[in-house]
Amino acid sequence: MKQGDLIKKLALKQGNHTIDLDRIYPIGEIKGVTSYTLYIENKKKTDSNYANKVVVELDKETEVEIYLGLGYVALEEPTWTNQFLRSNGWSGGDGIFSFNLDTGEDCFDQEKESNTLFIFGDTFVGRSDEKSHKRLEPHLMINNSIAYYKDKKLNFKVNELSNGSITGFYHLDPKFDKVGTTAEELIRDRSQKKFGYLSGYHPKDLKLTFDFHKERTFTHLEVENYFNPDASFLYKRGFKEVEIYGSNDLKTETLIQSTTFKPNESGKEIQKLELKGQYRYLILKGISNYNDKQFEEGIFGLKKLRFYNHKQEYKDIYASASSTLLEEDEHSWIWLQDGAVVGDTLFFYPFIVNSDLNQPEGLQFRIVDITLFQTKIKNGKLDFSTTKQKKAPLLKKQGLTEYMFGAGVFANTAQANSLNPDGYIYLYGCKTTWGLRELIVSRVKAENYEFFDDYEFYSNGKWVTEISEATGLLEHVSTELSVTEIREGHLKGKYLCVFTYDVNTPEVAFSVGDSLVGPFSKPQTIYITPEQSIYKSTTYTYNAKAHPHLSKSKKVLVTYNTNTYSFDHNMSDYRVYRPRFLTLNDTERE
Repeated sequence: MKQGDLIKKLALKQGNHTIDLDRIYPIGEIKGVTSYTLYIENKKKTDSNYANKVVVELDKETEVEIYLGLGYVALEEPTWTNQFLRSNGWSGGDGIFSFNLDTGEDCFDQEKESNTLFIFGDTFVGRSDEKSHKRLEPHLMINNSIAYYKDKKLNFKVNELSNGSITGFYHLDPKFDKVGTTAEELIRDRSQKKFGYLSGYHPKDLKLTFDFHKERTFTHLEVENYFNPDASFLYKRGFKEVEIYGSNDLKTETLIQSTTFKPNESGKEIQKLELKGQYRYLILKGISNYNDKQFEEGIFGLKKLRFYNHKQEYKDIYASASSTLLEEDEHSWIWLQDGAVVGDTLFFYPFIVNSDLNQPEGLQFRIVDITLFQTKIKNGKLDFSTTKQKKAPLLKKQGLTEYMFGAGVFANTAQANSLNPDGYIYLYGCKTTWGLRELIVSRVKAENYEFFDDYEFYSNGKWVTEISEATGLLEHVSTELSVTEIREGHLKGKYLCVFTYDVNTPEVAFSVGDSLVGPFSKPQTIYITPEQSIYKSTTYTYNAKAHPHLSKSKKVLVTYNTNTYSFDHNMSDYRVYRPRFLTLNDTERE
């Protein structure tokens, strides 16, 4: 359909009439009416020309003609969608992201079909009854799966072990799944009540090591010594005499200073210490504490350490200790997010997730951290033996606001074949306050994607190093989305953001940005998902996004996920839990 085409023609009597359209259209000319009002569902539209319902006023019996305007029309793509309806083996997943494994190009209008990787989050595996639609027991759910797509054929893969059992391809490293009084508590921003670091009883040669992953420049250190609000006298666990060393290889150590950490009797004492030099590792040892004859406990504690280069606080740190009082598994799992291909490596940013039984069914989880995974690409496939991971300090809670990144990635690089490459990877995320999600963005040079202290965050027209200064670009976005440059059509040179309006709603929406950092237009709903009325019960749809390297600028391939809050409902109908496909079709005439 193109601009100026007739959408609907009908004869109507004098008066007011509601004309229902079969989908959302950009409305052009409407002939034969005195006045009209546009609606999407029951929402009156005064700020755009899109509608699936037109209320007209006629001063006489006449023929009304509604013509297509300039914009996008969303059309279902059953050929794509039906490939993901499977009754045996892989039988449903969400979190669908796609990557070009041949070249890493991630743009519209590619000349040839590439070898594509799809990655999925939680995945059902088993057999289902095609007549009753029931999933047959035992039916398994694994944490992630993949599929390769080439020559218009999908090849689904689950990780089958040598004993025949199956699992996900990606798992959280156990060293990142610890909770307790570990050294990591000294450097992490966590919303739960924590008590910092505590050593075991009477440790010998106590040593804390902080790895910054590459050589960094330091100017000073902030220390909050140990404090426990349950009993003020516990401040005596705090570090006292401390030696601070620097190293670049953990073989040669340089004494930076011997110092005294002040006691933190009030819980509010922050001590600033000069700390000059360039090192990859900082090491604390030679430690004494404030134990005395009235408090001979033998445990050593710290509340918080912050390392700085002038105003920049370093966050990309792995902390370890030679002695720890309490360390246990947190029983976390991961949810995959977006990423990009850099060189011969696929990298992406999964959430680290814990259970939260205080939430309603289907939402019994909380996101506690983000991590970085990277895997080499060899001969057009992922070589999982090369997978590496590290914690990503890309989630922060400050007051009532939460900042998190990884929802969408745009590689503005020559390898990705962007039109104006600047060598940066742009990482999009959400700033959430009282449930309102706003689009935020960070960036990093492609060669530094694994070094998080090299990331910058966009804040009111400038790039800063503090995540909590990131400012919102677009409201009502979802926790998975896409931002892609448009190369042809009526929006050529702009950037298309595709998302689900407010995450878990029937509304697939888009916005248009003048640049990768905006300004972005107001969200425009372009499609109302039908699955809620088809499958009933607690069905919902969420996290729409575009797949650029599988798309044309004038025909954008989009997915959204479908799920149900009820596990029993998921087991009773295998058709529910899987991605659906649309195309956004530009109505501009050639």
